[in-house]
Amino acid sequence: MISLRETKRAALVRLLSDADTTVLRLLKEQFLSMGADGRVFLESVARGDEPMARRGAKQILLKILERDGDESFSRFCALCGERLDLEPGCWLLAKTRYPELDEAPYRVRLDSMARELRERLTGREAPRATIEVCNRYLFRWLGFRGNEEDYDDPDNSYLNRVLDRRLGVPISLSVLYLLVGWRLALPLEGVNMPGHFLLKWQSRTAQFFIDPFNEGRLLEAEDCRNLCEQLGHDFSPADLAPANSRQILFRMCSNLQAIYAESDPPRAEQLGRFIALLARA
Repeated sequence: MISLRETKRAALVRLLSDADTTVLRLLKEQFLSMGADGRVFLESVARGDEPMARRGAKQILLKILERDGDESFSRFCALCGERLDLEPGCWLLAKTRYPELDEAPYRVRLDSMARELRERLTGREAPRATIEVCNRYLFRWLGFRGNEEDYDDPDNSYLNRVLDRRLGVPISLSVLYLLVGWRLALPLEGVNMPGHFLLKWQSRTAQFFIDPFNEGRLLEAEDCRNLCEQLGHDFSPADLAPANSRQILFRMCSNLQAIYAESDPPRAEQLGRFIALLARA
């Protein structure tokens, strides 16, 4: 980096080798004030030959990425309005937990899943038969399933980790199903039912509900009522209204906030800020 003299470069490398957290915190603020030049310098040190300096540079780079992830998702939540695009929102949410995430390979995987499903469908199937084909592919062939053993694991709610582990909760598996289904132009909607997120097939010829947490089980409205009440919630027909993308992202953040409330209060507070922005959007 040309803008730093060699003496200053050497001094910064020595400071980056210091394991003191206060020193690294002060260095982070200094590098943030340097903007792009600071990041370029840190990246060069992170690839360098000094092990301690490499570690310090990587720690600060990660903190910068975390700040960037927080700010990017905050801007998205504040500006999205009712026309929020769900998939970019899911990747930005994931980057608040996994700041080094590159979503491009995951988008390719979703594209590939949709392409494989398209090859399995003739286009002449009835609506329920179409969903049966989707269910066989997603839950039997690929092995996605609800994580009943560790339901409150935060990774169940981040789309990248759902794809990595093929485990999720009702809303994250529903989002996965939606993103693949929308690529195929299937008339699917999210349903923000209390206690258990569902999907709905809504077309001129058919209306029914889908439970991705339970391998895409098909439900009627009365089944949804029974499920809701079994989970201890009062039921209203309005609970089966379609949820827009902003409402889906709001619920994902709310679920994560509840999970982190005791285990990671700062992250729960961060999610509270996102929820407040989505509520105002």
